[in-house]
Amino acid sequence: MRISAAITSETDADKIVSELCGQARAHLGAAKVDLALLFVSPRFVGALPDLIEDIHLHLGARCLVGCTGAGIIGEDREVERAPAVSLWAASMPGVTVQPFRITQHQVEESNGPAFWHSELGIGPEDEPSLIFLPDPFSIDATRAVEELGAAYPGRPLVGGLASGGRQAGENRVWINEKVFEDGAIGVALCGAVRLRAIVSQGCRPIGEPLIVTKAQRNVIVELANQPPVVALQETLRALSEQDRQLAQQALFVGRVINEYQSEFHRGDFLIRNIVGLDPNNGAIAIGDREIRPGQTIQFQLRDGATANEDMREMIEKQEASLAKHPPGGALIFSCLGRGENLFGKPNHDVNLIREKIGPLPLAGFFCNGEIGPVGDKVFVHGFTSVIALFEPVDKEN
Repeated sequence: MRISAAITSETDADKIVSELCGQARAHLGAAKVDLALLFVSPRFVGALPDLIEDIHLHLGARCLVGCTGAGIIGEDREVERAPAVSLWAASMPGVTVQPFRITQHQVEESNGPAFWHSELGIGPEDEPSLIFLPDPFSIDATRAVEELGAAYPGRPLVGGLASGGRQAGENRVWINEKVFEDGAIGVALCGAVRLRAIVSQGCRPIGEPLIVTKAQRNVIVELANQPPVVALQETLRALSEQDRQLAQQALFVGRVINEYQSEFHRGDFLIRNIVGLDPNNGAIAIGDREIRPGQTIQFQLRDGATANEDMREMIEKQEASLAKHPPGGALIFSCLGRGENLFGKPNHDVNLIREKIGPLPLAGFFCNGEIGPVGDKVFVHGFTSVIALFEPVDKEN
């Protein structure tokens, strides 16, 4: 498996094609490109059909997919407030690459895993690794991810929600030279490749784990047999003054994924926003589809230092395995709320990946939501970075 990545801040279409394809071919040589991913700033939306066609032609990619992104990521930099285009290209012998498109109609029509096996032409026995790029304005991405997760349980599923647009019809997703204003596109990889996901949600738990004792849909009505706001106030009183100040703007709820654990640490929670407080009964609404009595939650804080520490820890947990199975390349899907705005300096995630994993061929974009696993389930996240590492597999061993 050979992978190349390139990023350019050129604005002339011909120069973009020449620079990106030239760098890809310089690294890949004459190897056939089985899969290419292209991430493009919204500035180029009007020129997308021609740009994609030219890159597809010059690269000779069997499969070219991608989407628009408000910020574009390359292997050595993150471009947040300027136009850019990044290209990731891979030669993957022994891997079947199958692109697919999903619409909101299909999501609503779905009646279970067999529906998706038929629609996508991919069965669970194919053991696919999935990359998924939805438009957040025209498809229920959370439900689509839940459906795919149920159809292919235990299989890697990563991606990000297209960004740059502010309403339906402004983002773009594409497969080869077909550009769409709605829905989602994806790729299933089957065969001699292992996709490893590292998910950094960037939070640290505060206080103690608490049991939800009464809930209605996404509203926690009672927490440890008392109003949630009371439990929150008790948690905040035990914090340092600095953390209490941080909690005014960066307080979250972490829902435990595996209730059978005796202790809970970073990486054991699904992080969700607090979206409302009811002053009458002290209830807390969170940005989750449903919360149930008996589940465990813990309040969380997030800032640049915590997000940096969390990402380091998540990567370090994989170090021994990464040394044994070195990745050939990576994709990164990072939240629009990260980057320089969170860390106070540019290129944080890219630099940390280069420091902890190595100077891999890497590309990605800043997303409207990030897709990756926590525990054995896949979720749509916010304020998260999802790193997808591609490792070659010898199918004979």
